[in-house]
Amino acid sequence: MSYSTIGIIVLVIVSIWLSGRGSHRSLFQNSILSTSILAISFFLFISLGLYYGFKLKDNIGNIFTKERIKKISDNTPEIGSFDFDGPAVGDGIGGIILSILLWILFSIVLIFLLYFLGVFFWTVILLFTAMLYWIFFRALRLIFKNSRHCKGNLLKSIGIGFFYSLLYISWIYGIIFLVNYLG
Repeated sequence: MSYSTIGIIVLVIVSIWLSGRGSHRSLFQNSILSTSILAISFFLFISLGLYYGFKLKDNIGNIFTKERIKKISDNTPEIGSFDFDGPAVGDGIGGIILSILLWILFSIVLIFLLYFLGVFFWTVILLFTAMLYWIFFRALRLIFKNSRHCKGNLLKSIGIGFFYSLLYISWIYGIIFLVNYLG
């Protein structure tokens, strides 16, 4: 999966670079061009996949299960509210020592807060990864369920490939044209 992603990224970059060497285009024109290249690549991928009978298996399984969520929540300590009124630190050697101790205490509190924020951000990243997996993998799996009906039938593969390409790419064109119209 990662090789195909890298291949698509390289294809889009090289295509836009080669086509734009002699001219300067606007952001709107570059957006239309890159989306069109992606749409054609997606159409060819789907149509050829349906023609050759590709099938996708769900071998990753559930990313989020009740046990995994409970394990993450059990390992994350709770942060209670705390009220901290710093003592008035005076001048002299006592004030310097107290300032150093407060600085060390504050550093320790910051380290724990960074740990909690790290757990939070990794959980959010895992959640977004699961959502993207579900969207892309499930969408492609839905498309390739038709491969048993299209295997060896080029016209039917092209028709279904065109339908799903139009369905999955048209909203991107809509956003590009809407932004160009509003801007």
